Amino acid sequence: AGSPRLEALRSQLEDDEDNLHDFALEQRPVRRKAAPRSAKILPKPKWIKAAPATSENYKALRQTVRDLGLATVCEEAKCPNIGECWGGGDDGTATATIMIMGDTCTRGCSFCSVKTSRAPPPLDPEEPNKVAEAIHKWGLDYVVLTSVDRDDLED
Repeated sequence: AGSPRLEALRSQLEDDEDNLHDFALEQRPVRRKAAPRSAKILPKPKWIKAAPATSENYKALRQTVRDLGLATVCEEAKCPNIGECWGGGDDGTATATIMIMGDTCTRGCSFCSVKTSRAPPPLDPEEPNKVAEAIHKWGLDYVVLTSVDRDDLED
């Protein structure tokens, strides 16, 4: 004896005319297709479209990140606004977010694109110096420091 919900489901399955044999032989009743979508799909508003990352400031920041082997949440999380932040956007205020403790997180949050591993590579002992050098070179209006979670390390 099961719950009332389970019994109701069993009864519904017994009454259903479809069965596995019919399904396998494609002798199922034909189901209707969904109604067609409207041809009047509105375009996305201009403010939602990210401009391509092509400015000289963007290129300089990206090169510094590569040269120093740093990680940024902007790149690791595949942020579509990276060109606007690193390039300075319309107001000319450039921002970058440096991700300290490497580019690999020990958690696997479903909403995040940062790569994950239960055993990420060891920390770079030169990272603090590299971060300081990058910040000095960039001369940005804002620099945000964030970090990956490293549950494999002691606090």
